[in-house]
Amino acid sequence: MRMRFVRAGWVAGVLGLGAWASARAADLPVAMDGKCPVCLVKMNKVVDGKAEFVSAYDGKNYRFPSAEQKKAFDADPAKFVPALGGDCTVCLVEMGQRVPGAAEYALVHDGRLFLFPAQKQLDMFKKNPAKYADADLALGGDCPVCLVNMNKVVQGEPGYAAIHDGLRYLFPGAEQKRAFERNPAAFTPALGGNCTVCKVEMNKDVPGKAGYHLVHEGRLYLFPAQEQLDMFKKYPQKYADADLALGGNCAVCKVNMNKDVPGKAEYSVDYQGKRYLFPDAKLRDTFLADPAKYAQG
Repeated sequence: MRMRFVRAGWVAGVLGLGAWASARAADLPVAMDGKCPVCLVKMNKVVDGKAEFVSAYDGKNYRFPSAEQKKAFDADPAKFVPALGGDCTVCLVEMGQRVPGAAEYALVHDGRLFLFPAQKQLDMFKKNPAKYADADLALGGDCPVCLVNMNKVVQGEPGYAAIHDGLRYLFPGAEQKRAFERNPAAFTPALGGNCTVCKVEMNKDVPGKAGYHLVHEGRLYLFPAQEQLDMFKKYPQKYADADLALGGNCAVCKVNMNKDVPGKAEYSVDYQGKRYLFPDAKLRDTFLADPAKYAQG
């Protein structure tokens, strides 16, 4: 286990997955306040990136000080993007909330970059990294493509990783990784892998397990036990849309016009475990440019 604390000291693409890739890269929000993730991982330094060296990945623009860092990032983005999309893994574990971290409080652990909002959370991580390091690991590391395509539970490998909605998905090989990257919506579990039955019945986010999975109308669902899986199979209409934000209405229309406008499944976005629908690509791209403004609280 290797852990490095990145001390603050300012020193002067690849297109993302799924719906994020459909948006104009120039319209996406800037990640990490423009600081270079490659410099943090490789050099332990907080370095300002430049607007002319930018790569879009998983809904954010990452900036780099030169073409060298951009090239390294483009070759394997999952190696450099911060865990949980830059949100604090400690806050997610302790409070169930995604709180943005900052480059000033960065840590490289086992080759992965973690950001925290303050020294307190950084120290908590350093004291007990095993508790927090895999807070962003989807399906416990099992391959979602294998679940959907083969109905098999297959453990993925860290060397074949892809990031979607800030979560880290692992695959047993390059073939499964490519399939996921081509169409993540076909393999991303509903509610970010949490149980939709538990959400409806108890209003709790309870992680599901690959051993209790179901593909319903082309979507993957996970459950913590056979009981919840059977409940879903008996009443799928009650639980299938537990992750649907605003009842399927457009979040941009609600915020900008205070109108309930139904969205369409072909213009959908996964954001922090919820599924947002939009009536057209323009409104979807407006959401992607500033999801924090429009996301349902």
